[in-house]
Amino acid sequence: MKPFQQLLAAVSVLAFASIATAQTTTLRITGSTAFRAATVTAVQNILQPGYTFGYNGTSVTGAGQSVFVGTTKVGSLPVVIKCSWSGSVGGVQTIAQQSPAITVANWLSESINTLTVAGTPALNSGSIYDSPTGADIAMSDSFQSSTAFSGPGYNTLADTVVGVVPFVWTKGSSNDTAVQASLANFTNMSPLMAKLVLAAGAPLSMFTGTAADSTVYVYAMGRDEDSGTRLTAFAESTFGIFGSPIQYQPTITSGAIASIAPWPAATVLGISYPTGHSGFSSGGTMATNLNTPVATTARDAFSAKFALVAYFGVNDANGVNGGNNNLTYNGVAYSADNVREGKYTFWGYEHLTYRSTLAGNAKTVADQIANQLKTADASVSGVLLSTMHVSRSTEGAVIIHN
Repeated sequence: MKPFQQLLAAVSVLAFASIATAQTTTLRITGSTAFRAATVTAVQNILQPGYTFGYNGTSVTGAGQSVFVGTTKVGSLPVVIKCSWSGSVGGVQTIAQQSPAITVANWLSESINTLTVAGTPALNSGSIYDSPTGADIAMSDSFQSSTAFSGPGYNTLADTVVGVVPFVWTKGSSNDTAVQASLANFTNMSPLMAKLVLAAGAPLSMFTGTAADSTVYVYAMGRDEDSGTRLTAFAESTFGIFGSPIQYQPTITSGAIASIAPWPAATVLGISYPTGHSGFSSGGTMATNLNTPVATTARDAFSAKFALVAYFGVNDANGVNGGNNNLTYNGVAYSADNVREGKYTFWGYEHLTYRSTLAGNAKTVADQIANQLKTADASVSGVLLSTMHVSRSTEGAVIIHN
């Protein structure tokens, strides 16, 4: 080959390499709402300044869907990163199930919507979504092996533990002044009381130690079967990951909870569940409901006054009376230090998972997000692994000192 031809060939190779490098990688993330704020923060922190984004609602870290367009700080990779949050268990199913393949219907489009450097809020309605397609990454509050979506017929997922995700039990409030005064003495949740409330409800007196409170009943609101928060709450209390609770759905009228009923029978993740078994698909929506006081005239099916309690990730729990309604667990208040030292036990690990077939720039960017969470941004929604002095093998397992 002549020198000129050799030079031309080399230039062509470089040109093709440049085109390949410049191709935009699209990465789609689903799963845990409890770790949503941390994950969205990590996505933003791996991108060079000047990226554009949009989201539904009024807060990008609290949005159900968001989309980011930019270039990574490491490697200068052009990327579109889309988030569509559902729940941990459903996220695992979405990328683990082999057949039929699962698609997600609400990925915000980067081309249909107007995205800005400051972020475009309130992308909530109209033709704003891509055609349904699958996810690449699932954030999960639980191990894949703890879900129903592992073993034959499911992909074994690559799993990076990126942080510790804490949970809390939180009480509601009442417009009935006597009930509200008694709720002030309801300060703690224990595993045995959690089991009782999840199974049937319990008199308020069992929480306050005051006999007069026995005429008021405490019932549980809770998440649906898609939720890793639910899985961890059930494991931690020894109610059982696959236990059958009676969780309640409130009816809100004129700014107050007028009545409750066991959650209607539902089909979640393709599985049918009986009345009372299911619950809210979003921790944020459940927090809004629990933040609504029970009406003075509200009564349960037995004509008794009632109060409500629920389990949350910490960020969602803070949506109920600014976090002031959070309960201690086994007499210990949630704090990052109490989690780190093993004193507060209502927590699990946060996992970034993807199929083993994820490759190329998509895997590179996924690993960048995982590393950003693991080294820095997990603290937005939980506790950094590097600061933990204790560990456990799975949800609800015995905690040991490192």
